[in-house]
Amino acid sequence: MLDGRDPGEVTFEEIADAAGVSRALLYNYFGDRHGLVEAMYVRAVSELDRRLAEAAAPAAGRRAQIERIVRVHLDYAHANPILYRYAAGVVRFPRFAELQRARLAAYARTLGGSDLARVLALGTGNATYQMVLGTLEADPGVLDRAAELITSFIDGGFDAVEASGVMAPAAAAAAEA
Repeated sequence: MLDGRDPGEVTFEEIADAAGVSRALLYNYFGDRHGLVEAMYVRAVSELDRRLAEAAAPAAGRRAQIERIVRVHLDYAHANPILYRYAAGVVRFPRFAELQRARLAAYARTLGGSDLARVLALGTGNATYQMVLGTLEADPGVLDRAAELITSFIDGGFDAVEASGVMAPAAAAAAEA
């Protein structure tokens, strides 16, 4: 029912008919359209985060790890462009900021957990999302080069941060892992 369609454009009546339930049950379950959009966001980020956690397992160096993470983003975005847009925050809903802050905090902990790690997590996360979203409009033939470009950008950013001495040694070590 939702495949290839923005959930924000699907009516509760269409969903109820397809599921064989009453509209009242959907309103009871989701509350309103914001609840439906939030459920789509949670679904999108849960699957994406699971795949990213697998990709983030220690690799032969930071660059290889970043490359695997970028590939997960690209693969997920091109297989599920609508859900990726939700995960990237293109679609907002009342609890979006709260849920996104929790994801950001988890990522920042992998970078050492400091305020500066939070800034780095926000920057690298948003840069990755925006660059991957840009590939959705690109010729599919450039995806391999786009993966290299995004990987180089993120890896180079970590090099610059490490060279600046801004990150604590523990955070730099976590970023290197």
